[in-house]
Amino acid sequence: MRLSANETTMPRLHLIGTLGLVLIVTLAMAGFFSWQNIQEQRASLGRVEEAVSQEQKARLTAEMQSATDYLEFVRQRTASVLRRRAVEQVDMAMQMAQAIHARESGKRPAQEVQRLIVEALRPMRFFDGRGYFFIDDMQGRFVLLPTGPEFEGRNGIDNQDDTGHYVMRGLIEAARKPQGEGFSSYRWYRPDAPKQMAEKLAYVRRFEPYDWLIGTGDYLYEWENRQQQEALGRLRSLRFGASGHIGLLSSDGRSLLSPSNAALEGLLPRQMPSHARKALETLQATAQAGGGFVEYDWPRTDATAAAASEPVMGRKTALVSTYAPWGWVLVTSMFNDELRPMMDAERQAHEQGSTERRVRLALVLLAALALGVAGSFAFSHWSRHLFLRYHRELQNAQANLRIAAIAFESQEGIFVTDEHSTILRVNSAFTEITGFSAAEAIGATPAMLRSGKHGPEFYAAMYESIRTSGAWSGEVWNRHKSGAIFLEWLTITAVQTEDGKVTHYVSTLTDITQRKAAEDEIRHLAFYDPLTRLPNRRLLLDRLHQALLTSRRTRRQGALMFIDLDNFKLINDTMGHDKGDMLLQQVAQRLVATVRQGDTVARLGGDEFVVVLENLSPQPHEAAKQAEVVAEKALLSLAQPCLLAGIEVKNSCSIGVVLFTDDNANADDLMKHADLAMYQAKEAGRNTLRFFDPEMHAAVVKRVALEKDLRTGLREGQLVLYYQAQVDAMDRVLGAEALVRWHHPQLGMISPGDFIPLAEDSGLILPLGQWVLNAACEQLARWAQVPAHAALTLAVNVSGRQMHQPDFVAQVLETLERTGANPRRLKLELTESLLLDNQEDAITKMTALKAYGVGFSLDDFGTGYSSLAYLRRLPLSQLKIDGSFVHDLVNEPRATAIVRTIVTLADSLGLQVIAEGVETPEQRDCLARNGCHTCQGYLFGRPGPVEALNIYDTAPAATPA
Repeated sequence: MRLSANETTMPRLHLIGTLGLVLIVTLAMAGFFSWQNIQEQRASLGRVEEAVSQEQKARLTAEMQSATDYLEFVRQRTASVLRRRAVEQVDMAMQMAQAIHARESGKRPAQEVQRLIVEALRPMRFFDGRGYFFIDDMQGRFVLLPTGPEFEGRNGIDNQDDTGHYVMRGLIEAARKPQGEGFSSYRWYRPDAPKQMAEKLAYVRRFEPYDWLIGTGDYLYEWENRQQQEALGRLRSLRFGASGHIGLLSSDGRSLLSPSNAALEGLLPRQMPSHARKALETLQATAQAGGGFVEYDWPRTDATAAAASEPVMGRKTALVSTYAPWGWVLVTSMFNDELRPMMDAERQAHEQGSTERRVRLALVLLAALALGVAGSFAFSHWSRHLFLRYHRELQNAQANLRIAAIAFESQEGIFVTDEHSTILRVNSAFTEITGFSAAEAIGATPAMLRSGKHGPEFYAAMYESIRTSGAWSGEVWNRHKSGAIFLEWLTITAVQTEDGKVTHYVSTLTDITQRKAAEDEIRHLAFYDPLTRLPNRRLLLDRLHQALLTSRRTRRQGALMFIDLDNFKLINDTMGHDKGDMLLQQVAQRLVATVRQGDTVARLGGDEFVVVLENLSPQPHEAAKQAEVVAEKALLSLAQPCLLAGIEVKNSCSIGVVLFTDDNANADDLMKHADLAMYQAKEAGRNTLRFFDPEMHAAVVKRVALEKDLRTGLREGQLVLYYQAQVDAMDRVLGAEALVRWHHPQLGMISPGDFIPLAEDSGLILPLGQWVLNAACEQLARWAQVPAHAALTLAVNVSGRQMHQPDFVAQVLETLERTGANPRRLKLELTESLLLDNQEDAITKMTALKAYGVGFSLDDFGTGYSSLAYLRRLPLSQLKIDGSFVHDLVNEPRATAIVRTIVTLADSLGLQVIAEGVETPEQRDCLARNGCHTCQGYLFGRPGPVEALNIYDTAPAATPA
């Protein structure tokens, strides 16, 4: 049947549908809330159980921490207790000695007074009979030794313990310290184990009249045992909760402390009843696994368990941790059901609350059902009149829809006025932006928002734009209800009828205060350093450009100062970047306070600052003085200590200064010149200033060009190898030293002193050194083809960078294999400073190469840190006497003594010795008289091509490799 909707049937159909919907919703709500109630109860009980468990573990953790802290306190005071007791005993002995000396020194000979003091102290015992007084003189002789009187009168200055520590020397050193500080630690034989040494602490004081030291001491382990017993007694008495206590196990599982069953103390798990053995094995396994929480069964000790004939077991939770210094295993434990009453009470409360909630839910649902039925009947009655009013309200609804379509399609603040500017409607965003509620705004005019920052002409232009174009938009300063002024973007649109008559005005507004602030912040970040708030590089270059233009126009000098903090990286690395940032902020403040208001202080980044001084004197020398005054003020200011979060830090800076007035000067060149001057200041020792000198730039340009040419020379084969002969006592050539030379296409022969340091600084020393090694090995291979030359050796200098390469050994071996050179004819020359950088690494690499036959010569020996300690360990085959000693050999006896010492040292270590820089027969003869028969120098030939070596008649006979 087709239903028709009219004033009679529509309310009835609506009533039936509404009643059915209310019933369905009621039943759905009843089912949902019942299910929700059950889920909430389960979740709540789960949270309570978890909370109870966490509370139990937190309690065990807190008790464990407390026990561990107490043990650490007891252990750490062991030494302090012994120190205090030792000081008391020695002070008493000193008083006795001083009293005897004061009483008898004028009456008896000194030796008899000394004997009286010794015999007075000899029988005295303390520290449970272990303690006694000893007396030694300050030269190390035993004066009183009650435990070994047979040693009295002997000298023990060289006595050592099993660690190599000199016992007597340590006591003498301690006696020189002020009273109360003369402690010395060493190891000495235990009374209970005469062949085993233990740590002992002694306290001594100097007895001035006889230059004695009087002291006593005791073994630390004795005092530590005493502290352990004290700790056991304290822990035995600790209890927490109804069943919580602390237990102790030894490292082998023996029970040291069992408050709940003292009978178990001292027993191993295998000696205990089965239930106790199983529990202790569980605890021991947990300790061996690193500790943590564990559950186990343990006999209860409450009243119920006491009345039972058999042990009543209960479940316990324990926290196991190891106290490493004493090798103890700590166990804090309590029965799990100790917190069970809390859980039961919580469950009962939840069940009672659940019943009450069900009753309330049923009542609420019945009330809702009744209310829904009543509402349905009321709505049915009301709907009859709905159709009568529908057509009357249709026209008004259409007008409202036109307004709503324009006014409320935006989320911005909106207010609607009539044609007379009276506010009719506002939205919530309007209230949030202006602070005025709808009740306060409706009926008023927008004039209530005026801030007073705009004059009448501003509003006249606004109204004129609306009249002519129907709209206006722009930025307006308005006043919030609180009185605060804010900037907004306002758009006003006129609502017109079809015939063009204005009926309403719709205005939208947006608070753009934060956006403007963000734009200002972005603009500030673009030109200022966020840390120091100083101009950044972009703004600095702009101001420097303007300063250059001003200087050229006024013909007055300006100055650019480049400032770099000394050792800033050290502060950053040791104190943290936050302290480094605080230092940079203080530096910025001090620099700003140093210069004039019109000058510019900027931060380039890191620890680099730049200062631009303008309007200096037209005269260069006067301008330089003015700039120097400012730079000196900056040096003095930055040298003052800085307080960084309560820590006082001293720092300094290096400053480079360049003046500018030249029309051809530009910002980039000035920055480079000031940077060069700053690095000159750093090379001059830091904490100083330097003015730019054009020669600096020329030197840098020359160095850059030379580095570029050296790269080209390596690539194009401009390097050659020269050889200087090494001869024996019969002037026979034993070998040569390979020396690199550079034939520059334009500059000719360049001294190694010019390009070797450059190669070291630029990293070119690595390909250069590899080229030299390769060329030398190829020459050795060529010599090996001639039997007369097969025994010749070739020495090659090795740089520190080469030696420190991880694959240095592999490079050398690969070169030897590729060229076919005999490793036993290759000798690598090293300097002492190279070996001191990383001795262990150098020894490892040298040992690896020596295993293949490569020899090592220590170059310039005697000019560095010649140490017998490292000479003994290094796998050297030769020492090379430096030419500075050879030069003064004939006329300087000290040089002769040094050479003789080096030769003797080499002989004793089984090393060969060679002298370099030999230029006269007298020097050669003097070397021979002092045992050095192998020489190298101009006397036997200058460095030159291999053809210049006189090896064809003088080469030694080849020996098997």
